[in-house]
Parts: sequence; C-alpha cells; structure tokens
Amino acid sequence: MSAAPTSAAPGPSPALRSFEAAWADRSGDPLQAWRGPAMQRFLELGLPTTREESWRYTNLRRLGARSFVPPADRGATPTAPDAPAGALAWLGAAALLPTVLLVDGVARPTPAGLAAGLPAGIDVEPLCDYAARDPAAAARHLGWRPGSERQRWALLNTALFDGGLHVRIDAAAARPLLVLHVSSARRADTVSHPRVVIEAAPGSSAVIIELHVADGELPVFCNSTTQIALAAAARLDHYRVFATGPSATHVDTLDLRQAQGSLCRQFSVALGGGLVRMSLDAQLEETGAELQSHALLVGHGARHVDCVNTAIHAAPATRSRQTARAIASGTSRVVFNSKVVVDAGATHSESQQSCRALLLSPEAEIDTRPQLEIHTDEVKCAHGATTGRLDPDMLFYLLSRGIDRTTAQSLLVYAFLADVLTGMSVVELRGAVESALIAQLPDSRLLQAFR
Repeated sequence: MSAAPTSAAPGPSPALRSFEAAWADRSGDPLQAWRGPAMQRFLELGLPTTREESWRYTNLRRLGARSFVPPADRGATPTAPDAPAGALAWLGAAALLPTVLLVDGVARPTPAGLAAGLPAGIDVEPLCDYAARDPAAAARHLGWRPGSERQRWALLNTALFDGGLHVRIDAAAARPLLVLHVSSARRADTVSHPRVVIEAAPGSSAVIIELHVADGELPVFCNSTTQIALAAAARLDHYRVFATGPSATHVDTLDLRQAQGSLCRQFSVALGGGLVRMSLDAQLEETGAELQSHALLVGHGARHVDCVNTAIHAAPATRSRQTARAIASGTSRVVFNSKVVVDAGATHSESQQSCRALLLSPEAEIDTRPQLEIHTDEVKCAHGATTGRLDPDMLFYLLSRGIDRTTAQSLLVYAFLADVLTGMSVVELRGAVESALIAQLPDSRLLQAFR
C-alpha cells in the first residue's frame, strides 16, 4: 500500500517575493556588509503571524498577498519639490517650523543645501553618506544584533532603505525640527523604507517631530524605522505622527537607547492610515535614564491601529511612564500592548503604565494589555487599563447644569484625550493634532467651537 501524497509546503508569499526581488536589484551596494545579514535574517523569520505574542491582534495576511514595487522615481537625482498641499494644510502653523523633507525615504535638499535654515545645534546629512564617511560609527545603527527578531521590519528596512537621514544634536536647539516624510502614492502598492538615526551628544537637548503623510490616494506600504541614541544627560522630545490616507499601510519601528541621566519624552499619534502598526523598543541602559511615553490612538472608520511598547530597565534607578489614550468609532480596532521588563540588578527602578480607552460605537473594538516582568527586588511598578463608554455620571452632571446632550457628549470626548494633548510642548503641532483629531470625532463642528 503506497503512502498518501503529502502536500507541499507553502512557498514565499507575494510580498516576500517582491522584497527579495528588490534586494536582488541592489547588487554592488556599498552598504552590503550590513544589508546582507539583515535581509537574510528577515527572510528566515518571514512575515509575522497572529500566533506570535506581539502580533496576536494584527493579521498581515492581506499585506502578504500583495506584491510591492519601488517608487517610480527611485534612483533619480533628488530634487526639491514643495511639500504636498494637503500636508501643509494639515500642519497649519507648524508648517513654518524648520523642516527636512524626505520623499520615499530620500532627503530632498533645497538649493542652499540639506542643512539650510535648520536650528543651531542640529546637523543633518543623508544616512548613506554618513555610513560611507564613518563606517565604524554607522555599524552601531545598521549592524544586526541579537534580539532583532522582535524588530524584523527594521531588518527589512536596513536591507532596502534609500538615502535615509542622520541627525546629530550637539547643543541645546532653540527651535523644533520637523522631519516631513512623504510616501508617493501615485502608483498602487508602492513601498518605501524611510530610515532616520538621531544621536544626541552629552547634555544636549532638542525637539524633533516626524510626520508621515502620503502624496496621492492609491494604496501604499511604508516601513519606517527610527533609531534614537541619547548620551548622558541628553534631553529629547520626540514626536511621530501618522496622518496618511485610509488606503495606506504603515509599519513603524522606534528603537531607543538611553544613557545615564538622559530623558526622552516620546509622543506617538495615530490620526490616519488604514492599518498602522507602531512599536517602541526602549532600553534604559544606565542609571537615572528616564522615559515618558505618550500615545494618542484614534480609530476612525475601518482603521486598524496597533501600538506595541517595550521598556527594558537594565540599570538601577531608571524610570519609565507610559500613558495611552485610545478612542474608537465606526468599525475600527485599536490595540495598546505594553510591556515593562526590570532586569536583575535594576534596583530602585520605577515604572507606571496607564491606558484608558473609549468606545464610541458598538462595532468598534479596543484591546489593552499592560504587562510587567520583574527580575529583582526593591522596585516600584504599577499598571492599569480601563475600556468603556462615556461616564454616565459625568454626562448626567453636565445635563443637570443645563447643557444639551450633544454638547455634553462632545465635551466629554474631548476632555478624555486631554492627558496626552496638554503634554505636547510644541504649540503649533498641538494645534494641528487637535484640528485633525476633532475632524474625526462626532460633532466635530461643536468641538471646534469649544477649543
């Protein structure tokens, strides 16, 4: 009796095949020493599935079934186009901030040069140029290291990014720097891999805003990676804002390393995109390092937003605080999945995780999952998460004061998000975020009147 035939193992998905084809097109690349191992490891890992703990809420089956193509003008001589009109309208007053424009991950210098008009204390250059000029320094950011498996999209970014941007902070920068990322959505399934490396010297300080938008309405995929290294006593306010259209898919990886006494105030704001997956991997490597993380996650229409934060306390007396506010309407789904790890020896560390979520429709879904993993004694760690609808007691209180129901509900929704909005130090950006947020909430005209 012959054995029954066995089914063949499924081959690579169309997405993996298109990534591999893009890699094969880069023979002779001067960054091959870093790109090769990264691509090999990414292909070994494959696309994440819902069987993996950090991806249990986000299914990439549809993404895997698509074949992606590079931007139409990849390899062309960089020019300096104006930023898309939609992005400037979105930014409002923030459009007047010193700005570096990246189109599909490639910096577009003005006639006066890439660094023209930037705040004193901040220098920028294309990341590929930086790597060619100082390979040893670049290896710290581009080299594969153990643990990269949880940052697999950063591995793909290392293999395929074009241009990129290196930002060096040497002093106290007087004004914020805006890094405007534009994905060209002028042909379907265009993929880009923006890469930004930010290094802050000892005692320096700055505010850096990364805004992601799309130029066009066709479906695109953006796989962005930002790496931040803060030296001793450095201070950084970092914002990443996602404001692409409903057909866009965005996976963003933020890798943060903090030295002794450094402080990072990090804001992640999801106000656009069809599927947005953002991750934060923070390493508090030396005594006194502090992370303050804030997330504003807005589900609107059929949007899917997945925010995954990991903070590792690797030294004594380190501190982390994670504050998330999530709101979901329509048929959207919002996920906040956070984890704090306190390593052995990291005594006297403190951490706090807080996520509050508000459901505005019966079809919407919000998932929150705070986690603690502690390997030492003498620490202070706490977490909490709540999900529900508008507080009926607060609504009754406002109604009893003569405020009509529509106005009362609108005010409560807006007040719910105040914890994150009021913490934004850049007034121009806060105004832009508030306007974009209000436009997606019920009774937007009424809320606009109460700003």
